[in-house]
Amino acid sequence: MDNAKGRLSIDFNDGWRFKRLTRESGLDRLDILGPDFDFSCWETISLPHTWNDQDGCSGPDGIKEGGEHYYRGAGGYEKSFFLPPGLMGKRIFLELGGANTVAWVFVNGSPAGVHEGGYSMFRLDITSLLRFDGINRIIIRVSNAPTDYIPPITNQGDFTKMGGIYRKVRLIAVEPVHIELLDLGGPGAYITPCNISKRSADIRLAIGIRNDGEADCRTAVCVEIFGREGGKIPLLSKKVYSELHGHGCEKVELTLSLADPIFWDGVKNPYLYTARVSLSDCGGTPLDAISESFGVRSFYVDPEKGFFLNGVRTDLHGVNYHQDSFESGWAMTDSQRERDYGIMRELGCTTVRLAHYQHDSYEYTLCDRLGLAVWTEIGIVNTVSPDNDTLAVSEAFVKNAEQQLKELIRQCYNHPSVFFIGISNELYQMSDEIFGIYSRLCELARAEDPTRLIVCADNQAHGDFNRLPTDLVGYNKYFGWYIDSGEDALGVWLDKRRSAQSRAVAISEYGGGGAISQHMDNIVWERDIDPWGKRHYECYQASMHENILKQLNSREYLWGKYVWCLFDFASDGRVEGDTVGQNDKGLATRERVPKDAFYLYQSIWSDKPMLRLTQKRFSVRKTPVPIVKAYSNLDEVKLFVDGAFVGVGKRDNTVFTWENVSIKAGTPSKIRVSAMTRDGILLEDAALWEAEE
Repeated sequence: MDNAKGRLSIDFNDGWRFKRLTRESGLDRLDILGPDFDFSCWETISLPHTWNDQDGCSGPDGIKEGGEHYYRGAGGYEKSFFLPPGLMGKRIFLELGGANTVAWVFVNGSPAGVHEGGYSMFRLDITSLLRFDGINRIIIRVSNAPTDYIPPITNQGDFTKMGGIYRKVRLIAVEPVHIELLDLGGPGAYITPCNISKRSADIRLAIGIRNDGEADCRTAVCVEIFGREGGKIPLLSKKVYSELHGHGCEKVELTLSLADPIFWDGVKNPYLYTARVSLSDCGGTPLDAISESFGVRSFYVDPEKGFFLNGVRTDLHGVNYHQDSFESGWAMTDSQRERDYGIMRELGCTTVRLAHYQHDSYEYTLCDRLGLAVWTEIGIVNTVSPDNDTLAVSEAFVKNAEQQLKELIRQCYNHPSVFFIGISNELYQMSDEIFGIYSRLCELARAEDPTRLIVCADNQAHGDFNRLPTDLVGYNKYFGWYIDSGEDALGVWLDKRRSAQSRAVAISEYGGGGAISQHMDNIVWERDIDPWGKRHYECYQASMHENILKQLNSREYLWGKYVWCLFDFASDGRVEGDTVGQNDKGLATRERVPKDAFYLYQSIWSDKPMLRLTQKRFSVRKTPVPIVKAYSNLDEVKLFVDGAFVGVGKRDNTVFTWENVSIKAGTPSKIRVSAMTRDGILLEDAALWEAEE
């Protein structure tokens, strides 16, 4: 590697060794892994990695209910490597995309830093600890043991807190004079489109520049704005100069005026500009450069009319999403994320709530590109105090919550998809002190970024919870699952919440369990559903969502509607439906198999012609005359049984039904539905059903 000027990014994910540092192993102390320790017997792995991809969704023997049965403790990671001579003279940073929950980093036996919080990116300057004349060794001790000061505290939150370095790692090498890398994981250049109209927009940039050298220097900062089509010719450019003291840092601010901006317009047109920020010395020698995508858009929320994007009311409907996959748990690959967000768009989502913590940076990039409006949040879930009697909140908790909030905002700042910053989920503790902490967090969020809206997800809806100082509120309410739904029970409940406060209201969670192996005709909630147990019928989940959607879609004031959730996910301790250690409220299984409810939402949200016969997996029926149901966004659906035309389905929006359809006992009947698109394309779907003898 030549000693070239400028920034280098080095993939640092291969060639690691790993071992659980259990108390039984005798390796649970920080001081045990010294320079003479033999790592050769440790497992060879690549990052991202989690040690809970297997045990994170099952208890002992896979059947025990309640509690946490996965490993929550420490793990050790080791990597030995040589530095290429071309990096000599540069500042070298270690960047971890996420390590849950506390990470202690050692370089060549010396402590390099500690990061507390499992969901944000962090960087460490390790230059002074590295050597070019021999082998280097990095040891990272990570622990996902419960804490009482890092949100979510103790065991709060209905999800498995998988441990490990579960996101990508890289080395970044820069010149001593460079764009800031130690701003809580932020990009170093922050872009704020403002004064936005159809004719123009001001593009304001704040750029941090650091001089880690001894001598003062004069630098040139050049900003170029490119359109989506790219090319070598920028739409705009501007250069300013900065005087930097040795071992100093300066903020450079400048504004460019963009004529006739193309708006980032959600899923209709997620148009992105690129800002290239380059740094050079007074002689014109390049020192550093970064490129940041951004979008130009305006938005607001009206308490009566909902969400407006670029002056147009826009229906925000989508899902909650956890960073979890059946292949690798939390250690997801970029291709797995691309698959999942592709499924969101296939479903017809216009928004996503990233539960219940900061997600990987690539997810926000995907949302930028796909046009999904993002609700992102920090990890305050359920409680802020481990003591329910005194509700005493430690200063350590407050400091970590503030750290998580600042990391989230700065790392997401340039993403046009991010509209809503969440403070908490389902807090059920309240006191004057806790209310004050919330006020403090809201003030911090507004100071960090006054352009976004602050929101909380509430399930209490009374007293001080009604007046938490957030801009918006979403309610988590499970009518039809934990609470009897009734014909319009959820809608009436939301109407009361809306009238009780001035904040605009969303439904941030709703839904219920669905097991694709469980089927039953003529289900009655009071008699047949066991929300915390094993009776989670696929067809009931779908019919419940049918009822809820009617209530939600008739209420224009809702600024957002978020299903819980897109996929089943790891939640150790649950034994529900046909799964162990999972929350099964997903519209699809953890293996990404769509349930009937998935197709219901697709029929309403997607513009792509679709047709789905429901209950296809319910092949042996208790009754010889089941109700036949199909979901479609087409105008007319026909039913055939064993080739004979039965009739056109009775239509209720996108739900088509046929009653009193007879099927044979002991012999399968072919149930087929068909519909014609406006382009003359025939869609069909079929299943084989038989009645029990």
